[in-house]
Amino acid sequence: MTKKQIVVIGGGVAGVHATRELSKKLKADADITLIDKHSYHTTMTQLHEVAAGRVPFTTVQYDFQKLLGKRKNVSLVTDSVVSLDKENKKVITKHGSYNYDYVIVALGGEPNDFGVPGVKEHGFTLWSLEDAMKIKRHLETIVQYASTEVDDEKRRALLTISVAGSGFTGIEMAGELIDWRKKVSKKYGIPESEFTINIVEMMPTIMNILDRSLADKALTYLQNKNINVLVNHGITAVAEDHI
Repeated sequence: MTKKQIVVIGGGVAGVHATRELSKKLKADADITLIDKHSYHTTMTQLHEVAAGRVPFTTVQYDFQKLLGKRKNVSLVTDSVVSLDKENKKVITKHGSYNYDYVIVALGGEPNDFGVPGVKEHGFTLWSLEDAMKIKRHLETIVQYASTEVDDEKRRALLTISVAGSGFTGIEMAGELIDWRKKVSKKYGIPESEFTINIVEMMPTIMNILDRSLADKALTYLQNKNINVLVNHGITAVAEDHI
C-alpha cells in the first residue's frame, strides 16, 4: 500500500499535537511533513513572562527536532508557506513545494487591532516571541531613561504603561508588570508610586470569559496593587505619546 503524504502547516499547539497523534497512529502507513517558519515551537501562554523579563526567551522555545525529530515518519521543514494549490494538492513555500494527500492547516491567528488608528505605528502586540522581546527591550529602555530624567512630567510619561484589553493576555501582562515594577524600582531607585499602569477595557467589566466572582477577585487584586482599571474606555486612537 502506498504511503499517504500528510502535510501539517503550522507548528503551534494544534500542529504539533496533530503531528504527534498521526505519527503514533499511522506509523508506517504515512509520511508526515510539518512546515513552520520557525525551527521551534513557542509556548504562547508564557509570552507575558518573557515580555516582563521574568524568564529568558529560551524558556518558551522548544526545538522541533527535540519534540518530533526522533519519529521516523515525520519530516521537519523550516520555511514560510506562500500558497495552497488545492487542485494539484501541493503546499507551496518560499523555497519549495510539497505534495499531499491530506493537508492540515494550523496556522493559528494574529493580533486584532480592530482598525484603531495608530496601533501598528505606536503600539505593541503580544502574539509571538518577537513581540515579547520587543516589549522587553522597550521596558528596559524606558526605565533606564526615567532613572536619569530630572523633568517630573517627562519621567511620569516614561513610566506610564497602558495595556489594551482585559482578556487573559492583558491581565497576565498587567500582573507581570506589577512584579516588574517592584524589581526595577529597587534596581534603579525609582519609587513604585511613580509608575502608572493602566488596563483599558471597552466593556463595563474585565475578564468576561470568566465566572463573575473570579473576575471580581482579579479586579480587587489589581486595584489593591495600584493598577488603574479603566472600564467603559474604548480606545479610539493611539498616538506617539498618548491614547
